[in-house]
Amino acid sequence: MSENQVTAFFGGSFDPPHPGHLGVAQGALNSGRCDRVLWVPAYLPPHKVGKERAPFEVRCSMVRDLISGAAGMELSDIEQQLALEPSYTISVMEELAKRVPGRLALLIGSDSLAQLHTWHRAHELVARYEILSYPRKEACVTEEYLAQFWSKEECLKLLSGVLDGKFFEISSTDIRKKMEKNAKWSDIKKLTNILMKNGEY
Repeated sequence: MSENQVTAFFGGSFDPPHPGHLGVAQGALNSGRCDRVLWVPAYLPPHKVGKERAPFEVRCSMVRDLISGAAGMELSDIEQQLALEPSYTISVMEELAKRVPGRLALLIGSDSLAQLHTWHRAHELVARYEILSYPRKEACVTEEYLAQFWSKEECLKLLSGVLDGKFFEISSTDIRKKMEKNAKWSDIKKLTNILMKNGEY
């Protein structure tokens, strides 16, 4: 990668990763706002401490399988390498910036954008990195809402990073429920392939 290229940091529990995640990553690439999407499974997500989840290695394996053959997408296990407790996004991105050429951007959903002001070192995060966000039905973030927590300059930067397009709505919780009812991971992967082929994301 050249120093002018942009890598989008796409973090999450990915428990499990699903068609909606893949659609988000592809939508970010299609927008032209980034050249690569780096999937970064959370090792010890601060907002989910104490909650039961699949082992990190299993979640990485599922991400690797989901993005197999997808151009412009890669998996990173940097969170495991760092093993921060808790693992804050800005801390991981600071370390990643030392290893990845070019610029870093943060890829999040509008639900996370609505709560971004509560994140660790939030204002520094926005100042240092481009924030790309994708719309979610349950979270429509307006300038008026953002203005409660951010300066005018910060609001403009955050709004400029909102991606256009339709994104497939499905949750990891829904997928887990299906898998508990004897739906296999291979079936979920087939669903993903069908949805992506039909542009339903």
